[in-house]
Amino acid sequence: MKKLFAVLLVLCAATLSFAQGQAHKLTMDRGFFSTDYTIDGQEVDCDAFERELANVPEAISKWKTGNILRYTSWGVAAGGGFLVGYSIAVGSAPGSSDQGYKRTLALGGAIIVAAFVIEYIGNSKKDGAVEIYNNEIGKIAGNASTNLSLVPTQQGGIALAFNF
Repeated sequence: MKKLFAVLLVLCAATLSFAQGQAHKLTMDRGFFSTDYTIDGQEVDCDAFERELANVPEAISKWKTGNILRYTSWGVAAGGGFLVGYSIAVGSAPGSSDQGYKRTLALGGAIIVAAFVIEYIGNSKKDGAVEIYNNEIGKIAGNASTNLSLVPTQQGGIALAFNF
């Protein structure tokens, strides 16, 4: 009975020591046209980056909010760009004496500026998601107060080590 209990204890300890997740460090370098995503210094694609972020629910939620804001800003900017282009076309038409196109031009410019603000907010949400992941994953991966692992002994066996 004692041997069975000892074997079960060792198996349980081995499971605990190997079940701890590994903490990864995520970084995101935003360029002008593209963004570089890295996990532990290795460049990965956006999908792998998002899969890793999914390990922390608060981080992936904030990431998705940032993506929604970013894509919304693209649509808003396209609408503002259309208004600017349309007002320039109307204002430069031969025989056009109407000055109403200036209001449309100003409105389109204001909408484009609003789109830049929305883009900035979305990017800050995504940066916050990466910070949340990097802060929380260490707490999830291993408890700093207790560590249970199997270690080799000098006699060639293995031992159960408790660190508090």
